[in-house]
Amino acid sequence: MWPFVVARSGALTTSGHGSRQGVGWSFHGTGLLAGLLGMVVMAGCAKTVADSQFESARWNLQRPSQVYIYDFAVTREHVQENAGFLQGTVNDFEDTTTYQHEGAIIREVRTVAADELVEGIQNLGMPARRLSSNILLPKGALGITGQFLDVDEGNKGARLVIGFGKGQSRVDIRVQLYGYGLDQDRSKPETAPTKLLEFDTHADSGSMPGAIVTDQAGAAAAGGLTVGVASANIGGGAVKSYRSAMGQMTSRSIEQAVNVLSEYFFRHGWIRPGKVTHADRP
Repeated sequence: MWPFVVARSGALTTSGHGSRQGVGWSFHGTGLLAGLLGMVVMAGCAKTVADSQFESARWNLQRPSQVYIYDFAVTREHVQENAGFLQGTVNDFEDTTTYQHEGAIIREVRTVAADELVEGIQNLGMPARRLSSNILLPKGALGITGQFLDVDEGNKGARLVIGFGKGQSRVDIRVQLYGYGLDQDRSKPETAPTKLLEFDTHADSGSMPGAIVTDQAGAAAAGGLTVGVASANIGGGAVKSYRSAMGQMTSRSIEQAVNVLSEYFFRHGWIRPGKVTHADRP
């Protein structure tokens, strides 16, 4: 469903260990290993993308007076805790159960999604706030809701030891945007909200190599790995602190969701061009 491989261009360099020959480069073994490992890390860094599913043909829509954010639906069948063999020990140490742990994940990702949507839309210059799911969408407003399709902690042990996508964790979300009473071309008043936009977001832990590879690379390759990790984590400082990796992935997904919404809002003339950020597509 989701393409996980992203090609990135780059160049390998050495510090006095290579000489230029023709159109290529010559490396000592350790220098080549470090460079190749750095490229693998860059190609395997965590990814977050958005994929459009539906957009209404309705065009002459008035600017909404308010954007309301409903809590996203998430069920236990779509939530999987860490599948590593040590998770049971962690649960015992924290005096919790799998059921309680998964419940905590549900509460966190639902809160992160709603709160960061509100903040992100407000930053676009649109009024936004949360609304209880038992309250109908008022006329003249937009409503945003959605569903968590997959919240999977993966297998942390497999990621750390093997890597390359083994034990990968992920968060998949489907987002819907509804409008009510905004269509200025209708001859009769709307009697119910209309779906205007639907799209999916996907965030994963990436496919970086695990300890089996990095340990074999040894100290000589550590410099290349460090550079790769530093490059892959550029911007990571901007990620807010959450209890779990699922909260962080949800935050990344919502950032892409806000980008998709900024594109839509701009197409309808509701926000200034400087507020638009284009979403990353698969």
